Amino acid sequence: MKLIIGLGNPGRKYSRTRHNIGFAIVDNFADRKSLKWKNYKDKADIVPSDNFLLIKPALFMNNSGSAVKPLIKKYLPDSASWRTGQAGNPDPEDIIVIHDDMDIEFGCIRLKRNGSSGGHNGVQSIIETLGTDNFSRLRIGIGRPPEFMDPVDFVLSDFNNREKKELKTIITKTEDVISFFLESGLQKAMNIFNKRE
Repeated sequence: MKLIIGLGNPGRKYSRTRHNIGFAIVDNFADRKSLKWKNYKDKADIVPSDNFLLIKPALFMNNSGSAVKPLIKKYLPDSASWRTGQAGNPDPEDIIVIHDDMDIEFGCIRLKRNGSSGGHNGVQSIIETLGTDNFSRLRIGIGRPPEFMDPVDFVLSDFNNREKKELKTIITKTEDVISFFLESGLQKAMNIFNKRE
């Protein structure tokens, strides 16, 4: 079972913001496969399938870890560390977190095996809650904020008109990355898609 976690903030207010690109991607991935979301204990919305689970935390970004950990314990039961509630180290191939990244040019996609949060509050929450950074990342470039604009205001703002025109292509490309990851694994996906830009 692969857990595909799209990060974002719940609520209509944030639905079109740069910070919610993770939500947009898993929403479109589910739509393309005609899959329906259901709520899990008010902590997350999920889509179970035969070999993967789509997840959208229903908590705010900086509490993403609290939404994700119960689902990891439930859907990755082979890991003794999750059964006992200890931190442990899941296989990076089993969990992939999709999130926005200001350090990457708008529209670029990068796969990463593990490592620090890079200052992303949602990723940091997951690292702190799980006690490990041993999970994969699918980083979607949103570019840097304009000069004198606060980074927080930037990620919580809507895409501009130029970016909106490109979003459909970016989301479709990201869905292709997810499909390839599910079929062929992380390393092969990294070898192909990290070299395309």
